[in-house]
Amino acid sequence: MTPPATTSRLPANLDELLPDARYSERHRLVVDAPIDRVWRECLDVRPSDIAVLGPLLALRKLPAHLRRRGNEPVGRDGRSLLDVFEREGFVSLRRDERPHDGTASVVMGAAGRFWSPSSNQPIPFPDADAFVSFDEPGNAKTAFSLVATARDGRTEVVTRTVVDGTDARARRRFGAYWALIRLPSGLIRRSWLAAIRRRATA
Repeated sequence: MTPPATTSRLPANLDELLPDARYSERHRLVVDAPIDRVWRECLDVRPSDIAVLGPLLALRKLPAHLRRRGNEPVGRDGRSLLDVFEREGFVSLRRDERPHDGTASVVMGAAGRFWSPSSNQPIPFPDADAFVSFDEPGNAKTAFSLVATARDGRTEVVTRTVVDGTDARARRRFGAYWALIRLPSGLIRRSWLAAIRRRATA
């Protein structure tokens, strides 16, 4: 049976999800391969394809690891990177299983106190609607998208991340954290795009 084209009607445009986001980053890459092949690799890329991912996530989880919590190695069970994000607490807001009209996208979201050294795991949500409506003070909300667009036989892949706090204090606290993580965050996303290109053109 052919899977549905998408698992959600929620928008791929992050500005509709977090219209007042204070923090954002965007990375783009053009892959010399058709969109069907590229999108398959967008969905299937593994954490092990991204060399910098494991060490950076391990550093983030170090306090929990020292208390014997959350010390499972990342990506050792064969799951895709997107599945690992879901396991780590991100909510799938949109996931196109195949391109439609020359484009396809994935959108995921999470909320929590990401700046906390020991309590930085995302808040669990039962579904996408619960994430969208969440506004509990003292937290940050983030959403990221991965969008592929056909470009004359090649494929443009763009990843974008936006973050905002649910109140002024949370924005300030996340701002200090953002100053620390922005460079490694960008490194992960550039490595992610490079892994997609490497797999799609192998």
